Formats: sequence, structure tokens, C-alpha cells
Amino acid sequence: MSALRKAQWLYDNAEPEDDSVHQEAIQAWIEDKAEQLVGGADVLVRQRFGPPVGIRQDQFVSKVAEHLRALQEAEQDDLNALALLLLQAVTGGPVKNLVEEVVGQSDHSRGTLFEIAQSMLEPYAQAGIEADAEDAEL
Repeated sequence: MSALRKAQWLYDNAEPEDDSVHQEAIQAWIEDKAEQLVGGADVLVRQRFGPPVGIRQDQFVSKVAEHLRALQEAEQDDLNALALLLLQAVTGGPVKNLVEEVVGQSDHSRGTLFEIAQSMLEPYAQAGIEADAEDAEL
């Protein structure tokens, strides 16, 4: 086989590079930052040039409110659950178990709020990993 044919054969039959480690790092970054966002913190990624980018808490709150409006418009909201949530919050009762009833069920393992947070963070994951790597080098 000539060198040109061999090179063409190698090119045609090349396997894609395994990027599973990179994909796992992206998923871990998104999950970590979603935890912070749901916990009340801004998630901002430092850029080399320009101001930080990311999701501020008020943007996340707006997205959750948008989700609640969509539930209401689809008549899938549970006002009794919302009223109970408010009453429990005022009296210092357990409110965590009522959240899913108010925001709706999700296939996400951590619930609807984390699903919303992660979808908002996905566009910033690559830049976030790169910024974290740069910070680790310093």
C-alpha cells in the first residue's frame, strides 16, 4: 500500500477522540454551580477581556417566575400547595417538601429548580471550566 493510500485509510478510519473526561468535567461544573444558584448565589464566570458573565440571582428568580406563570396559564398550578407553602414559611414549618408541589414535578433527580438552573448555566460551562483551570494554575 502506498504511503498516500495508507494515510487516506488512516484518515477515513480514524476514531473520534474520547472526550468523556471533558464532558464529565462540564457536567460536574454545571451541577456545582446549579447548587450555588439555587442556594441564592450569583454564578459569574471571569473573562479574560470584559466583565464577568453568567447568571445573577435576579435572573434565576425571573426564570422561576416565568416557569410558575407557564404552569398557571396551563392551569397546572396548585394554589393550595402555594398557600400551604406560605403558611408553613410564616410559622417556621417544613417547607422543602412543598416546593415540588408548587413548581411541578420533574424528571431531574434534584427537581425542577435544579433543572431550570442547569439549563441556564449550560452556555457558560466551557468558559467556567477554562476560568477555573486558569485560576488553578495561578
